[in-house]
Amino acid sequence: MSASYLEAITVRRSNYALTNKSSVSDEKLQDIIKHAVKHCPSPFNSQASRVVLVTGATHIKLWETVTATLLPMMPEGEIKTRYAGLLDLHKGGYGSVMFFEDQAILDEIIQQRPFVANQFPDWNKNAAGILHATIWTAFSLEGLAATLQHPPLTAEMIAGLNLGFDVPSTWKSTAILPFGEPAAPPKDKTFLPVEDRFKVVKS
Repeated sequence: MSASYLEAITVRRSNYALTNKSSVSDEKLQDIIKHAVKHCPSPFNSQASRVVLVTGATHIKLWETVTATLLPMMPEGEIKTRYAGLLDLHKGGYGSVMFFEDQAILDEIIQQRPFVANQFPDWNKNAAGILHATIWTAFSLEGLAATLQHPPLTAEMIAGLNLGFDVPSTWKSTAILPFGEPAAPPKDKTFLPVEDRFKVVKS
């Protein structure tokens, strides 16, 4: 049984070559996201993850907002030019999945359980990552290309994402997943030796 799951995470790859088309209906995309949001785990069952699906003109507005905030922060040169190109690729996709965590819920849990205040933020990041990977993998299995992005959370960026897309101010952005039908296969990926990253300790 695990072979199917392991194959699924092998299929999931970063692919920046997006088109503005989707072979998957909007209704199917919504069903995938809702299923993942409902069933992915969270610390203390906080269920603080929030997701917004944007397509069409709203998707374009999203990446125009990110671009307008991010590029002025960067010095002129090769890196800025490269990022501008990447942002255009994201904008050229069919849609984006915007990921948030409701900070109000997280603050309440820490207030109720001060003894885990130091560890809880890391635990919640783990939960957020599980949700990101689950939706990304499910999209990959449907034949969609995608890449997970993490724009810097400056005050201007937070305001742009919250106010521009009608989400509560307590929702903190954690990642954005632009997606679409692939325009080209993903680039080859290199791997470090697994033996350097895993060990077994027997009793």
